[in-house]
Amino acid sequence: HPARDATSAISSSWQLRPVPGLQVPLRLPSDRRPPVRRFACPASIAAASAAASPAVPPGPPLAPAGIARVYKPRLSPEAMKEFWRLSGIGPDHSRAKAADQQAEVPPEIKRLYQEALPPIVSQDYRDPIVESLHRAEMMRRRRVINIPEFHVGSILAVSVMDKHAPNKVNRFVGLCILRRHTGLFTTFTLRNMVDQVCVQIEYELYSPSIVSIQLLKLERRLDDNLLYLMDAPHSHCTIPFDMVPEPYSRNDPVPVNRERVRLNPPPWMCKWHLHGYQGIDLEHLYSYLSDKDVAKAIEFSKAYKRYDLLDQYLNRVPVPDADYAFKDIFIQHQELLQHQQQQQQQSSKKSEVISKLTGTV
Repeated sequence: HPARDATSAISSSWQLRPVPGLQVPLRLPSDRRPPVRRFACPASIAAASAAASPAVPPGPPLAPAGIARVYKPRLSPEAMKEFWRLSGIGPDHSRAKAADQQAEVPPEIKRLYQEALPPIVSQDYRDPIVESLHRAEMMRRRRVINIPEFHVGSILAVSVMDKHAPNKVNRFVGLCILRRHTGLFTTFTLRNMVDQVCVQIEYELYSPSIVSIQLLKLERRLDDNLLYLMDAPHSHCTIPFDMVPEPYSRNDPVPVNRERVRLNPPPWMCKWHLHGYQGIDLEHLYSYLSDKDVAKAIEFSKAYKRYDLLDQYLNRVPVPDADYAFKDIFIQHQELLQHQQQQQQQSSKKSEVISKLTGTV
């Protein structure tokens, strides 16, 4: 058949035609392969090669010296015990047992350590050991820097290391308008007017570059965030940099600022009327909207948060997990207080010794 003959000719030519630049060994059929010749090694050559190469005992392959030197852990048993004691994840789990046996936690601990709650994610993406390590690292950081209690609406002064500043420290005063994330990744945002320009700076709460955090005014607002101040008059976020701190007591309840903010005329950064903010003057806000938009906003505010069970589930931490986290933090808080007392005693002793030496001189 002509088509069959042409196909056989093309296939035979494709198999035998050399391709330039392609070096692929052809696998010949078994009946066309050349015979394999095996040569026997003389006994004298085998004995000489064995004598030249010493015998290697059987065993696992050894890593190079550099890899063993870099990656081999060099922690003593005492250091591991100290690490287990601080983190609470050692063989005895002393801190975990103490946290389970803790009856209740004072309310001031929950106010002071708002970021101690576990992340609001699925159980499949959470690890209790990692969360306990994060809490231990948070408490170690608090031994170096004093982090006061503050909420959204409080006024803070944050000093950060800056190599371009005259004193290598940059100080910024602002109104806290947002707190996000939990644990070591907690951030907060300050807003203020600088040279008639609104400036917002986001800080990491446990960043090593932060030198100090000073609380100038303790109060909270009606909402979880004050992002709507971006569309409000600048007078609501204008704070002098030389503001004098206002005294407060941890035993007293946190004062709530119930001010209703009037926004500027649209356009806005966001549709604030659809998010259910309580700190916005709604009557003034609805004056900029049409009747249809007002009806839609009222309907949306009534049915959105009230019946959205998935939103409530995703934005809440399970009660047992929250209780365990606060119990663990409360135990470490007591250790932190003991550490601060020891530091004060040591500093007082040093000052006494220095006073004695200066008096004798």
